[in-house]
Amino acid sequence: MNVPVKTPIPSMRSAAAPGWRAAGMSSLAYTRTDEASSRSHAVLAAMVLCLVACVSCSGGKNTEVAPAAAGIERKVERGPVTAIVKLDKNEISIADKVNLTIEVRAKEDCDIELPPVGDKLEQFSIADYRTSQPKLEDNNEVVTRRIYVLEPFLSGDYVIKPFRISFRKKGEAADVKHEMETEEVTVKVKSLLPETVKALKINDIAPPASLPGNLRPAAWVLGLSAIGLLAVAMAVVAWRLIRRAGRPGVQPVVLPHELAYSRLQALVDEDLVGKGQVKAFYQRISDILRHYIEDRFGLHAPERTTEEFLGELGSGGSLVLQHKVLLKGFLVNCDMVKFAEHQPGPPDIQATFDSCRRFIAETVPTEEAGAKGGKEAKP
Repeated sequence: MNVPVKTPIPSMRSAAAPGWRAAGMSSLAYTRTDEASSRSHAVLAAMVLCLVACVSCSGGKNTEVAPAAAGIERKVERGPVTAIVKLDKNEISIADKVNLTIEVRAKEDCDIELPPVGDKLEQFSIADYRTSQPKLEDNNEVVTRRIYVLEPFLSGDYVIKPFRISFRKKGEAADVKHEMETEEVTVKVKSLLPETVKALKINDIAPPASLPGNLRPAAWVLGLSAIGLLAVAMAVVAWRLIRRAGRPGVQPVVLPHELAYSRLQALVDEDLVGKGQVKAFYQRISDILRHYIEDRFGLHAPERTTEEFLGELGSGGSLVLQHKVLLKGFLVNCDMVKFAEHQPGPPDIQATFDSCRRFIAETVPTEEAGAKGGKEAKP
């Protein structure tokens, strides 16, 4: 909290002192009129100073500045080696990325072995990583860094377990190995959904209402008989129409990817983006891909939030990692427009459309893609 520094207010005596000293030096020369005028000026100066003091006191307020997302740094030392784990942010949203740095400082006569790439990071998607070359600094320490760019799948608290680092001094036997572990760190991932949306609950179905007891049994019998006769008549008419047509009344099966392509083409023809209805476009294209996933893989995507669906997807083997990452990016971008009021530009809209079409094209079963490929929609 920033506390405003109040400017010292000069006292009434110090402000009026010059006038008083002048009056003391030549008091015998003053007339009564001059003495009254001098006192009036002193009183007026005191009143002005008091007014300024009141305004400054009433206008000064303690202003709280929202702190930026702070990072995390954990340091562990063992002998000649110091291991540091850093996160550039301790709290992100599901659409953000976080940078994780493993930094090891050791004396020049030590050989360092970092943990395997991706170790302890199974709950994240690794968007990028790099390992720097060992660098000798002025204090005769060799610094090695490995930097990850991580993406979360779901909201919640992500606990990164301790990393194990091995080292040995030069000249020691090859089978001699010293080990140390870093401290665990936690990063909080917030949801994109507003609290009001996450708190929504579906009420149970109301129990069946009891029928009034004043209906006569005869009325029930007549009603059921009429319904039965109507059903028989409709069945007979349908049977005759089918026979007259000379073909079975079974509709041809539409494959999931063909249905999805036709829906994408209808979305393009509707030109919602050209009409300025970008949010409606993202709602529609999200629904198209969610229904395709339900038809293609049997996953109940339309009724679930992005986090619930990605959670189920992560525990199953329906999709390979490449398609999981592609799907997660698509759904998160759609949620940012639908719930976070994000305003995408034309390149972002085209990339979203291409991601949807690419996901469908790459998940078509091989036999269906070869025998009867669907016609893709063009943006």
